[in-house]
Amino acid sequence: MAARRELLVDAYNVMFAHPHIGPLLRRDAKRARDEFLDVVRRCRPSDSSRVYVVFDAHRDPGAATETGEKGRSYEGGIHLVYARETADVWIQKRIRAHSDPSQLTIVTSDREILATAEAHGAQVLTVRRFLGLPARRRARANQARRREKPEHVSRREVEEMERLFRERADEE
Repeated sequence: MAARRELLVDAYNVMFAHPHIGPLLRRDAKRARDEFLDVVRRCRPSDSSRVYVVFDAHRDPGAATETGEKGRSYEGGIHLVYARETADVWIQKRIRAHSDPSQLTIVTSDREILATAEAHGAQVLTVRRFLGLPARRRARANQARRREKPEHVSRREVEEMERLFRERADEE
């Protein structure tokens, strides 16, 4: 059986790059994380990929566990990981340990993670592209709708078409 695709998101790297969430993070970390998870839900792949959002545990109060993670939870279709070391280290370990890194897509702008991903054949999605996914999806949907629906036709054009169809019917 083929390995399931995974999306690994370097949470704080992406959050600080977001025009609204970055400034909010400095004022209200809890609210910023909640809003960020909403963004991830809108940006996540529509296939059955597993999505891991990886936070640095030292930014979240609480003791880290011996397993190298402070904790893990599953919320709204997203696996939340609070990495004991840093999110960067957790993501790099995940890339190196994965049986098929080509099934991984990494969302970050961190140079070290990008180098690890490239060296192991993992896919990379830049933060800018990731944050732009909802807008691109809306644009594709709007474009498809425009192709499906005819543009506005004036009353005069309708009358002309009716006349042409009547003439053609009369000829047959």
